[in-house]
Amino acid sequence: MEAIALRASARKTSGKGPARRARTSGLIPAVFYNPRAESLMLTVSAADMKDILKQKDENVFINLQIEDEGKSRDRMSIIKDIQLDCLTGQIIHIDFYEISMDHKLTVDVPVHFDGSPEGVELGGELQIMKKEISISCLPSLLPDHISVNISGLKVGEALRVRDLPLTAGMTILESEDAILAMVSVTREAMKSEAEEAVKEPEVLKQKAKE
Repeated sequence: MEAIALRASARKTSGKGPARRARTSGLIPAVFYNPRAESLMLTVSAADMKDILKQKDENVFINLQIEDEGKSRDRMSIIKDIQLDCLTGQIIHIDFYEISMDHKLTVDVPVHFDGSPEGVELGGELQIMKKEISISCLPSLLPDHISVNISGLKVGEALRVRDLPLTAGMTILESEDAILAMVSVTREAMKSEAEEAVKEPEVLKQKAKE
């Protein structure tokens, strides 16, 4: 997966006041976590982050170009958490986590369901139970998403974790029996079947009288 460069500046102050002033200046407060060292407080451009998320709203590698007291250093990272303002939808904080290309990482990967299930065309209802799964793999193997075709699902059938197409080197950290999607019988169909079941004895009874 290609990394996207993002300029960042180290910040020395924390708290609501400095964070609010940063946002007013078009910056987003952030924290860079490194498993081998202390976390580093940063600010990144709100405009740059919006551009990045427009390009790729899934898992993305970020090459942080950190400016700290006149010195610059690059750190490969992944976004672990984005906090949004519940009223405006604007980004108010970001957590970055450093990654190493030779160490596995654990992330949640979106599952994309392609096709229209056969069972839906016959009156069933598609139910999506899980839209993402947790996987472990080297960064170089991390997919943007996992696509699976569900057009063959019939009424009463389900797609499970074990049915997903996997690339060698990827490990899914979920139960193999966990249901991702299923086609269930609709209430209308169940009602129709019940009505037919009630009518059938009446027809048989009428024929018996004759």
